[in-house]
Amino acid sequence: MKLFIVVVVLLFITVVNALYSEWEEIRPYCGARSQPQCCTSRNDNCFMPYYDSRCYCDTFCFRAHDNHDCCPDHDAICEGKNVTEPVRPPPQQTGTCIDQETNRIYEVGGSIKRDCNLCRCTTLGYRADWSCEEDLCVNSPELLQHVKQQQPYTGWDGTHYDKFNGVKVRDALKYYLGTIPDPSLRSMVEKAPDDPADYYRMDDEKSFDTRTNAKYQNKIRGIRDQGKCGISWALSTVDVASDRLSLVETIHWTREPLSVQNVLSCTDPEAKDGCEGGRVAFAWGFIKDKGVITDNCYPYESGTTGNISECRFRLTDDNILNIQQHRKLTNIQCPSGATNGQHYNFGPAYRVRNEPRSVKYEIYFRGPVQATMLVTPDFFLYKNGIYKCQNNYDRQNPRYANLNAHHSIRLLGWGTAKDPRTQQDESYWIAANSWGEGWGQNGYFHIRFGDCQVEETVIATYGKSTEVLKQKQKRQKRSDEQDNTIEFLSS
Repeated sequence: MKLFIVVVVLLFITVVNALYSEWEEIRPYCGARSQPQCCTSRNDNCFMPYYDSRCYCDTFCFRAHDNHDCCPDHDAICEGKNVTEPVRPPPQQTGTCIDQETNRIYEVGGSIKRDCNLCRCTTLGYRADWSCEEDLCVNSPELLQHVKQQQPYTGWDGTHYDKFNGVKVRDALKYYLGTIPDPSLRSMVEKAPDDPADYYRMDDEKSFDTRTNAKYQNKIRGIRDQGKCGISWALSTVDVASDRLSLVETIHWTREPLSVQNVLSCTDPEAKDGCEGGRVAFAWGFIKDKGVITDNCYPYESGTTGNISECRFRLTDDNILNIQQHRKLTNIQCPSGATNGQHYNFGPAYRVRNEPRSVKYEIYFRGPVQATMLVTPDFFLYKNGIYKCQNNYDRQNPRYANLNAHHSIRLLGWGTAKDPRTQQDESYWIAANSWGEGWGQNGYFHIRFGDCQVEETVIATYGKSTEVLKQKQKRQKRSDEQDNTIEFLSS
């Protein structure tokens, strides 16, 4: 019996000592964390760098004889146990880290970039090793591999883009998109079709492209690059306005782009959140109330500087009065110093009904429109095909769940193609992005009808403020003629 007790005691001592590796030093890990030092239940963010890995300070960490992921001081700090550090001779400490890709040696304190994540050479225990950020990167090899594996079923392909090298997904959603959802847009006035017969005829129109149509050809704005500043709310607005302006036959259009910087810098502060996005309604309201000048007069700079500067184009009271009276401004003082800058007025924006037939009618008879879509991380990798919001990669990597933001684009037309999965015809919109001609299909992309909320907020405008007056005058004339007819019949 005594022999049995001795054996049990020896086994217990062995177990306690086996909880820690021979080289393990019980130094502050959980004890060095900022409050809270320890976390209740399971918390994957409750960790500390630990050699070439990490250890945890939550109550869920696993403690076993041969393998565990608790920090060495977990039991003492988080559970109040009196843990005695095993007395072992420490291994010889090394003070350099090696970059395996370049074989370059770094001293402690040095740093490198692994795609979008910063790695620092730090001392972990008795040796130096890399401690790296673990953010999701736009050019993720795993995400691209998933897109390509799904391509036979989804109908669109992806690729990596140099412009997104070193860019984190969370930063891309902030600085490469730029539209803050605004429920007030859904209450905007809708403009009805001029002819109901033409409206219903849209069901028979299987394809249309303003870029190649004889009526619109050479009048539609091309692709711009917003750079690293979330301004799609303003850029899509001025480009749609520019497209509509070029279609007004009475205007001599110089093809000079309209200034997005004018809108960015001169709108009210509540219109935007710096380079992290803005509200479409404010952009449309601005060009209606104050008009907009051309890009040569006020060039775009925020995509390079990464911020939105103070307004450098001020309107006088007389200017505002002329705009309200639909008069063209002259003698403009351009911030750039240009002497040939132009100023244009616009009528109010209006909403297009949330259904494909109405959007098709609007594009076919009146020109390109603005749309706002929901963007997920895979969209940054789009190369060609018909994009669909069916990415289920978050099932493989839950860190991608709920990663999305809104982006404003232009819809220029539509088409049909075979769905590779069902072999049925599917309709898509022809859309213009604002990431330069090196992205997608020379800056454009196709997106399936109804996907990514693309039809929920479609906005357009009159090509010129005087067009509003013409519409009012026509309605007044028609009303007067009807009144005269009634008087004649009455007499």
